[in-house]
Amino acid sequence: MLFLKGVNGLNIRNVMSKQVVTCNPQDYVSEVAEQMRTLDIGCLPVVSNKKLVGMITDRDIVTRAVAKDMKSKVEDVMTKSVISVTPEDSTSDASIVMARHQVRRLPVVEDGILVGFVSLADLAFPFPHVQEISNAMESISEPRDF
Repeated sequence: MLFLKGVNGLNIRNVMSKQVVTCNPQDYVSEVAEQMRTLDIGCLPVVSNKKLVGMITDRDIVTRAVAKDMKSKVEDVMTKSVISVTPEDSTSDASIVMARHQVRRLPVVEDGILVGFVSLADLAFPFPHVQEISNAMESISEPRDF
């Protein structure tokens, strides 16, 4: 059963993926890269003792590992400052966070524990919030100033 959360849309809990593939900080980057290739995904949450401690993306692997040493461990190349949402945040909130940080996916964390994952595509189902998705995609696709 889906519950609407006021004008802000659904709660993340209603649209997030609950089956999340993860890795741990001690995994080898080469193994994680192979897993990402096999699953055709661009990032994995990094979990230690059930707590979300980072994210590793295909970009992290290319810019921090390939250029150095493929024998690196995940903890050496992962992004440690993780942007996340909670299960009780609204889909509108998530789309704003995605746009602000130019990301297409967010871990869903409750009390520091990874409980799910939400993607831009998840926000479009089951009720397409066309304007929210459009705004998020536009912001995500804008070039960043470095």
